[in-house]
Amino acid sequence: MSEFFKQILGSTIVTGFFTAVIAYFFHKRTEKYNSVLKREFEALSKKDTAYFEWRKNTVELLGQVYIHLNRLKLAFQNKYSKVQEYDRFYEDEIILKSNQHIRDLLINNGHALPPELLDEATKLIEHFDVWLTKYNQTRILDKDFNSKQIYVGPDGFRFPENAEKLFKEKYVEMFNELHRS
Repeated sequence: MSEFFKQILGSTIVTGFFTAVIAYFFHKRTEKYNSVLKREFEALSKKDTAYFEWRKNTVELLGQVYIHLNRLKLAFQNKYSKVQEYDRFYEDEIILKSNQHIRDLLINNGHALPPELLDEATKLIEHFDVWLTKYNQTRILDKDFNSKQIYVGPDGFRFPENAEKLFKEKYVEMFNELHRS
C-alpha cells in the first residue's frame, strides 16, 4: 500500500475517532439538557394542572352558590316577603334548604374560594347561621307557627347584598376565564 493511502487511512481513522468522541459528548450534553427541560416542563405542567383544577372546582362551587342565592332572592321577591300567613312548605323547602346549603357549601369548601371572597363568605355564613338559629328557636323549640316569616335583619344581621354581588361577579368572571382557555 502506498504511503499516500496509509496517510489517508490514518487520517480518516483519527478524524473518525475524534468525531465520534465529540459526537458522544454532544449527545450526552443534549440528553442532560433534555432531561432538565423535561423535569422543568413536568413541574410547570403539574403546577398548571393544579391551578386549572382549583379554578374548575372554584367555578363549580361558585356556580352552586350563585344558583342558591338567585333562588333565595327570587323566593323572597316573589313570595316570602308578601306572605299573609306562615307557609311551612315554602319556608322549609326553599328558604331553609337554600340557607343551609349555601352555608354548608361555604364552610366545607372555603379552601376553594378565591382569597378576595373569604370575608364576604364569612358575612354570608354569619347571616345564615343567625337565620338558622332563629328558625330553630322560633319553629322547632317555641313551635311558633303564627309568625309569618323569619327575619334577622331587624336583629342586626341584614342579608349581605354586597357579598351576593361579589360572589356572582366572581363566578361570571371565573366561568368566562375557564371556558375561554
